[in-house]
This record gives sequence, structure tokens and C-alpha cells, in this order.
Amino acid sequence: MRKGSVQILLLAVTLHLGLAHAAATLQGEVLDANGQPVAQAAVLYTRPAGAPGANVVTVFSDASGKFRFPEAYPEARRDSVQLSTRVLGYRLADVIRTAKPAAQGAETLQFTLLMAREDNQAAVAPASAWLNRLNRADKAAFVQDCIDCHQVPAIEQRNFAAAIADQHAADPAVARTESWKYIVKYMNYLSTWEFSRGSRSSGEKIDANAAYSVKNGDEVVKLMTTHFTDRLDRITGFQWGAPLLANARTAIWEYEIPHPNAVREAMLLGNPRQLWIADVSANRLFTVDIASGKRAVQEVPSDVLMSPHSMHRDHDGNLWVTPLFNSVVAYRNLATGQWKTWRLKTPDGKSPGIHDLSFGANHELLTDAKGRIWYSDIGNSAVGYFDPKDGAARIWTAPQVAARPGRIALYGLSMTRNRKEVWYSQLGNGMFGGFDIDRQQFIGPFQLPDRNAGPRRISIGDDDVLYMALYGTGQIAEFDTRTRKMIGIYDLPDTGSAPYTTTWDPVRKVVWIGTSNGDVIYRFDPRTKKCTVLPLPRDRAFLRMIDIDPKTGVLITSYANIVDIVQGPRMALIIDPGDEVYPERFGVNGNAPRVGVAK
Repeated sequence: MRKGSVQILLLAVTLHLGLAHAAATLQGEVLDANGQPVAQAAVLYTRPAGAPGANVVTVFSDASGKFRFPEAYPEARRDSVQLSTRVLGYRLADVIRTAKPAAQGAETLQFTLLMAREDNQAAVAPASAWLNRLNRADKAAFVQDCIDCHQVPAIEQRNFAAAIADQHAADPAVARTESWKYIVKYMNYLSTWEFSRGSRSSGEKIDANAAYSVKNGDEVVKLMTTHFTDRLDRITGFQWGAPLLANARTAIWEYEIPHPNAVREAMLLGNPRQLWIADVSANRLFTVDIASGKRAVQEVPSDVLMSPHSMHRDHDGNLWVTPLFNSVVAYRNLATGQWKTWRLKTPDGKSPGIHDLSFGANHELLTDAKGRIWYSDIGNSAVGYFDPKDGAARIWTAPQVAARPGRIALYGLSMTRNRKEVWYSQLGNGMFGGFDIDRQQFIGPFQLPDRNAGPRRISIGDDDVLYMALYGTGQIAEFDTRTRKMIGIYDLPDTGSAPYTTTWDPVRKVVWIGTSNGDVIYRFDPRTKKCTVLPLPRDRAFLRMIDIDPKTGVLITSYANIVDIVQGPRMALIIDPGDEVYPERFGVNGNAPRVGVAK
């Protein structure tokens, strides 16, 4: 063979290899058995190990059933790409694959996903679907008693119910009672172990009355024995309860953190953009580069078990972290990489049980006029401050109402625009209130109609309207802090979804609501008092927070199933709702300005 022929052959081989390894785009359509489009179906691309970036990417089909994944994927091959779907009332029956070359050697992989009708929704419906058999009061009490660490009934509880049924006991009622009794006892032990491990000494006996323990276990057993009498392996007729907000531009990127860990909260920070993810099982946070997927561990310098819990961004884009167990506050300067920590003590010797730091409508940390940072104290049922200059701290115990005794758990915290008031929620007794910083006086407290309402994480809008996720009753409360009047309390589309958190969106002028038992995010519009629904890509989607990227408007959250031995996904999520409202368009490899959008 002549030299020129060899060069041509080598060039052809090179071009072929380049084509084989070029990044591919993924698109297709979702159709039912009659060839009709299935709209707003979640389509998941689970990427192979070692692929750069997110582990799983999800998009949604449009009204004609068509979908397209963002960006291109270097590992994608026609025969190896694994797509799955998640849509109520259907299951994936078949996948038809085709491919066609595109410009510059890239490929476009085309998929037709054929769906079959499925009456049993157990593979898609959230855990909350099984709670619809309870009346309103029982449901609220059950959520408050039994859903703190993970979803209920999760697949393990449902499998346990099937095992009870398979005993074919002579007296099924007794078998159910005894079986659920031991499960409640074990779960109570596990939760008291988890929530006291950062404060008890070595060898100390676990306090059965520690925070989050189920004190009325007999009532819980009775409820489960009465209402969960079947195998819990079948559910029909469940609906999301409101229109879906997903469209063809909606995308979700999921980044997995391998076990063991107890992922808690997540934020998108820095340049280049990284996910910062808290792990409450240790003194560490994980960072994930969203483009490469490279992961690293960031140790919080603390001589005691801090267990990073709540995360807050300040105006300069730096990170503040509060603990699950004790009085340690940590600060990370992202530019220098330096940590600073404070271990707080009040003048009378109390250790604040810090939960949330004070933030405002932009979801950024706020200080009062003297530069002090305020916090909710879940351990002492108090609000308080600390001064970053010298670490000085003080707390004020919240007033109680005789008609609302029991577990108090002062929880969420927000600060008004003038930085003169902080407002708090109380999980255990269905109450909330405010605190006048200058006068050092409490405002209220105010009682919600149901003591099991369970207000958890709260947020405050531009006009100082407070939005509270009512965990037990499955509602959102809207309260005007200026007039001290309740604007309204509204049912969410699924009242068993256990809404954990609200986040005010200063650009969209809406409230995002993260659920812990419903596998969805709700979008509440204060102008219409209506919700829309964003279904998440998988079950066990226990959300405890939602942050909003101030440039692109993407939502950042995590699947936060604790304790670390609990089953369920350990992932941080970036969610583009697809409404193109914010000034910049989010991209895994960098943001881009949007034409025609005011900054």
C-alpha cells in the first residue's frame, strides 16, 4: 500500500473514532399503547459510573409527548443509554432506539418510550397516598408522631405489613398489634439515639423522653392496627391534586453522595459552581463540582460532634452552618477557604440548641443593626443572638400557652426587612410568634387552629408576609407581620405530604414548598392562592429545605433521609423549573445571559 493510501486510511480511522466518542444529544417521545402522546411524563437518564456531572438527569415530555435532554453526553451510546419514566397511571412497556449522525460528528439518539396503563400506582404514588385512609385529625397527629427521619409508610413498612398478612395468624388483629408495637418501640429507640448522640456522654443511658421521641406510642399502635390492615402493596386513584408545572424546559440534575452519610441540606455556591452538602452524621460537608462531578470532603473544625445541619448564604456568597446537636456555629469564607467556629454559651451557662439563623426575603443571612446574628433555639424553646465579633450570646425563652403543653421545639426563623423583628415557628404545639429586638419583647404568641399543625421551616416575603409550612395538617399559612393578622390558611393539594419548608422567591413572587412525604415540590402563588405541582424523579424524596440560586433561579435541595442507616437516596438536586424568569440561564458548564430579561 502506498504512503498516501496509508494516510487516508489513518484519517478515516481517526474520524471514525472521533465519531464514536463524540458527545450525543438525547431526545424522543412518550406514547401510550394507542400511539397518543403522554404529556408531562418524567424521563430519567441514569448515567453510567464515571460519567462527568450529574448521576441522573430528568426532563419532562411536552403536550405532544416530546422530550429533549439538556447538553450532550460523551458516554451516551444508542444501545447503552438507560432511560426510565415516572408518571402516575403508567408503566414503561418498551423502548425503541434509533440514532442519526449530526453536524461535526455528534450523534442524536432518538427514543420512543411506549407506556402501558397501570391501575396499581404503588411504584409511583408517594408514601402520603397511603395516609388518605385517615381522617384529618388522625393524619395530622400521625405525621407529627411518626415522620421525622424518613417517609412513612416507606417501602420497608409496606413490606412489613405484607409480612404480617403472610403470617395467616389465628387472630390477625393481635398479630398486627404486637407486630406494630415492636416497630414503634424500635423506631422510638432509634430516634432518641439519633437526636441525643451529640449531647450525651459516653456510656450514658438514652433518655426515652429526648426530643422527637414518640411518647404516645400506644395511640400510634392503635391507629396503625386499625387503619393499616392490608398488605400496603396496592394503591389506586391517587392524583397529584393540582396542575403540574413541568414543561419541556424543566430539568432536574441529581448528584449522589455514596453511603455512609446522612445528607441534610445543600446549597450552590462559589465559582466554579459547587454543591455544598451537609452531613449530619459527622463534622463534614461534601462539595461536588457540578460540571465534572468531582467530589471532595470539607471538614468543619470542631472538637465536639457538630453535625452540620442548616446552611445559610450571606450577601457575599459565603457559607454559615448550624449544628444538629449543640451550640457550634461555623463560617466558611469561600474566597480564602478559611473556617471560623464559635461554641456559644449564654451568660447563665446555657448552651443554645441552634436550628435556623436569621434570614430575609432574599434567603440571605441578615444581622440586626448591631451586627448580631439571630437564631432559633430548638433546645431551649427560645430565640437569641450571637455576636460574631466576640461570640457573646443570649437567649429569650418563648412564652407558652397552658392549653398547648408538650413538646415545643421552637423551629424556623425569619427577619423582617427593617431588621427589627424576628419571627419563629413552634413545631410541637401549633404556635408561632415574633420578637421585637429593640424592646426585647415577644410578639404574640399566635395559635394555629390545630395543635398538630406543626409549623416547621418558615420564610418571609418582600412585604414582610410570613409563610409557614404546616407539617402536620398539610397546609400553608400566610400571616402579615405588620398588621399581626392571618391572611389565610390553605390546604395543599395533598394534605398528607408533610410540607417541611417554605422559601420565598423574590423574582417570581411565589413560595416554593418542599414536602417530606409527598415526593413533590409545590409552587404557591399568593396572588391566586393556588398551587401547582412539580413531581420529583423518585420516591423517598424527603425534602427539608429549598434554596434559590440568585442568578439563575434554579432550586437547590436534597433528599435528606436520616439517620445514616435509614434507606433512601442520598442526593443533592438542582432543579430548573423551565420558566426562564431569571436574568441568566442555568447550565451545568456555565450560565448564560438571557436576551430580553431585565437584570
